[in-house]
Amino acid sequence: MKPNRSYWGFRREWKRHDVILCVVGLLYMLVGVYYIMTGMSRQRFDSLSILLQVAPMTFWGGVFVFAGMLAIISSRWPPFAETWGYVVLTSLSAGWAAAYLMSMLFAGAPYTNIIGAIVWGLYGFVWWAVSGLLNPDKTAVANSEARPS
Repeated sequence: MKPNRSYWGFRREWKRHDVILCVVGLLYMLVGVYYIMTGMSRQRFDSLSILLQVAPMTFWGGVFVFAGMLAIISSRWPPFAETWGYVVLTSLSAGWAAAYLMSMLFAGAPYTNIIGAIVWGLYGFVWWAVSGLLNPDKTAVANSEARPS
């Protein structure tokens, strides 16, 4: 017998993962808007030269906006899956870290890019690690007999 996995509707109550995914989704959307709206400095061009050979920075900003929207959607839907948005956040963060690293190794970007690679790699690790945590339960047990006298 298959489990009842309804795609209809949204989760009714807000839990810790839902709040995290909404806030981080909004932040990734803001990063994307920043990448779209700001000009391309020479330092950013050198730092991400591998990615910029594939598509312009406005495209990558759009990828961040889209990933943020997916994270926000994942905070409410589908009702049976609470953490799929972390896959999106982890993937984008790890890919962005790899872009910094590859630009440094293969495109002559400055070795100071290692900081960008480490930071984005750690973001990817955080989203991967947080996705495995359980939402806290609201129930509490009080045992009046366990009090010291």
